[in-house]
Amino acid sequence: MTNSVTTAYLITSAFGTYIVYRFMKIFFDMEGTDRKIEVTSYLLYFFTTALLFLVYNNPVVNVVSNILIFFLITFNYEATLKRKLIATVSIYMILMSIEVVVSISMRYFHLTIFSKNSDFALISALIIIKVLAYIAMLLLSNFELARRDVNVSSMHWASIFIIPAGTLVPALMLAFLVNDHNLTGIIVSIIMLFLINIFVFYLYDFLMKSYDEKMEKALLMQQSNAYLKQLEIMTQSQENLKEFRHNVKNHVLSLKALLENNDSRSASDYLDNIYRNIDIPDEYSKSGNSEIDSILNYKLHKADACGIRVEVKVNVPEKLNILPFDLSVVLGNLLDNAIEASCASPEKKLKVSVELDRNVLYIHIANSFSGALSYSNGEYITTKTDKERHGMGLNSVKKSLEKYNGAIELHHTRNIFFADVLIYNIYESGDI
Repeated sequence: MTNSVTTAYLITSAFGTYIVYRFMKIFFDMEGTDRKIEVTSYLLYFFTTALLFLVYNNPVVNVVSNILIFFLITFNYEATLKRKLIATVSIYMILMSIEVVVSISMRYFHLTIFSKNSDFALISALIIIKVLAYIAMLLLSNFELARRDVNVSSMHWASIFIIPAGTLVPALMLAFLVNDHNLTGIIVSIIMLFLINIFVFYLYDFLMKSYDEKMEKALLMQQSNAYLKQLEIMTQSQENLKEFRHNVKNHVLSLKALLENNDSRSASDYLDNIYRNIDIPDEYSKSGNSEIDSILNYKLHKADACGIRVEVKVNVPEKLNILPFDLSVVLGNLLDNAIEASCASPEKKLKVSVELDRNVLYIHIANSFSGALSYSNGEYITTKTDKERHGMGLNSVKKSLEKYNGAIELHHTRNIFFADVLIYNIYESGDI
């Protein structure tokens, strides 16, 4: 084995070690991992596999050593033995399949005829295998994000795939030009190409993390505004009751005088006037559950401002075993969609029901709408033109419901849209 091939193998093997780490990140939760032990294990993987390949270069030894070390690496992460075995076999089969496909393809297309030296085909194969493995890892990461309902624009995904694919051409051109005189410069160039891919992926991770934090901050702000609105309603109610208690003696004397004069009609009007001053029109929900009351009162105040006729039925205890954040996500997003659709409809009707029955929280929302709906693969999608910023509410709802094994059903008639939600009133911090 020449120096050029050995150097190419070590470079691509180092990049391959990083790819294995990214594959592991798809299968396992990295939180709580001892970083020093983790880094050490990947360094041992790199040196062990490189040594066995360069010294023995025996296919059986390479296969067994890779599978065994993959399995040992999985012990860095908290997971069941079954999950570790599945991850080990899955990752190895993906990487092995790529190697087989590249090997067969190069033989089929007789790639060696384009080489000026016998090392070109082998170096090319090493580079192509690692770039394809990197792209396969990106695809699996994409599926994982889709499963978690994380929306990423098509342009972002295109750039993520174009960059690693684009490095393949210059890397192969450099391999084609390799000789003993320019070996060092070409090695540095290929290393830089692989580092670009790594830094692009870390930049992408950073952007996704910032995106998630931005969404969470927006939801927390919405919840905070709801609490402030509820506090305002409660404060106003207390002020009205305080004023009524202060004037109760005068009210009693006035009512007594009207009744003594047999003026029952005036007495009734007087009582109606008292009731109107005590009641708070904006307080749609008075269940005693501060989270649900605050969300409903805050959102339905917006519905009232749009002229929507609202019917509300709430029957829940003061405390639920559902995180306030998730209640805000589910109720808030569904009410936002319902109010927006109802406000644009001729009927302007909205019906909301929130009830706890046999430790299951049922949410039923029915709203009028204009009749315009869009579908994609059997799913409702936003009708707005800016689909990157809108249409994410239902994804957030489904993500929160997954924590409680909950479910949502959406259906509609000609002009009424229905959302029915089921959430089990069970919260265990270890499972969420």
